Amino acid sequence: MENFRDLVFRYCIMFGRRFSYKDKIAFLRIIAKELMGLGYSVDAKIAKLKLAKKRYENYYNAYIGDLNKAELIICTHYDTGINNFNLLKTYAFKPQFSKLSYFIGLSPIIILFMLSVIVNYFIFIPNIALQGFLSFSGVASILTTVVLFFFILKFRNGIANKKNFVCNSSSIITIINLIKKLDKRSKKKIAFVLYDGGNSNQYGLKMLENYSNNVSKKKIIFLDSIGNSEELLFFKPASANFEVENVNFHQGNMPINLKNYMMATAGVLNENNEVAINNAHSRKDDHLSSFIIEQHTETLHRICQQLLSKNSNE
Repeated sequence: MENFRDLVFRYCIMFGRRFSYKDKIAFLRIIAKELMGLGYSVDAKIAKLKLAKKRYENYYNAYIGDLNKAELIICTHYDTGINNFNLLKTYAFKPQFSKLSYFIGLSPIIILFMLSVIVNYFIFIPNIALQGFLSFSGVASILTTVVLFFFILKFRNGIANKKNFVCNSSSIITIINLIKKLDKRSKKKIAFVLYDGGNSNQYGLKMLENYSNNVSKKKIIFLDSIGNSEELLFFKPASANFEVENVNFHQGNMPINLKNYMMATAGVLNENNEVAINNAHSRKDDHLSSFIIEQHTETLHRICQQLLSKNSNE
């Protein structure tokens, strides 16, 4: 694949962490330049979710192309989650945030806090009682406490995962690769959405629902961790009107009120009709296959052409 290494460097390494609002804004700025160079307009929208009194959290969606005029919309989440050190399983299209994952993400800070309490109580404080604050123990106690509070403030939302090659940079790279294969006619008919909150509360999906009344009339494809394996799997709700040649659909739903959509991921279906994302939200998610991305891009391109052709016939 042409420029595959460049895409991996940009979106898996340089801008591979998209956890804080600064991370997300930096990512959206760089990808907007790339997409505009490929002939697409990019409109970034912000929404504020009220968490408590005088406390809000910002969410950012990027709308690529004209969603109102498009016949088909392809979406994926771009945010990245908390590092759970591969202790919890991650599943495609499932909300990833939980109290347990948050606790695991904070566990290094909790351990540091406990060590600080133990060292201060058993070592520094007895020496301070004998020698006073103007001693090595006094200075060391103050420094360790300040450093600890710095880490607590810095990582109060959890420790961000740094390696996100498959989950979910692979879907972003696939979208860029797909755009490069589209002709001018197809680009007018296909729009894309990079939505926020996929690793937390899926709030970006609410933003998509409320984008305009026309969105509910479109056919939508959701992607998640498309580089997880060589086997593509497709899901759709019972209400969806999707018929694609050589595609076997499984039953599946997104936490969204829209009805006419399908979902595509890669992996192995388990007994609960779920697809586990290998090594997601851990440092082990650091490899992406150009062969798999190219293979899945070609399949998605074929599906897009079929759907556009059916719309024209109708």
